[in-house]
Amino acid sequence: MKANAKTLATELMARGHKLVTDGTDNHLLLMNVRNCGLTGSKMEKMCDQIHITLNKNTILGDKSAVTPGGVRIGTPAVTTRGYVESDMREVARFLDEAIKLSVDIQSTAGAKLKDFEKAIENDGRVVKLANEVESFATQFDIPGFSANGL
Repeated sequence: MKANAKTLATELMARGHKLVTDGTDNHLLLMNVRNCGLTGSKMEKMCDQIHITLNKNTILGDKSAVTPGGVRIGTPAVTTRGYVESDMREVARFLDEAIKLSVDIQSTAGAKLKDFEKAIENDGRVVKLANEVESFATQFDIPGFSANGL
């Protein structure tokens, strides 16, 4: 778990993203998305849409828990499924793409969360990324489901 988290943290930072603690020493990361012009709520909604589970989370300097500036990302679930460090680089790519799409969609949808949610539902780029994430993730077993059909 820690190795996967460290790899994810390193890869996200290499892609220009800010982690609140400039890395991680455990299985969790707290990423600042406010510096990208997003809220944690929008990033959470985008990731839900593309089949990635994470949580909005307040970070230092937030004025309200309703519009947090960060997201909390954990690695235990994917580590349990068999992801290794090289897989975490792909997860970082998915998260990076989700941020870029969110920023672009927000620029036309506006600042309101409900308008952002409507916009991501109908955006072909979001559907394409969701399909990539699903294709990648279904290579790995989950409890009660074998990826190889056995």
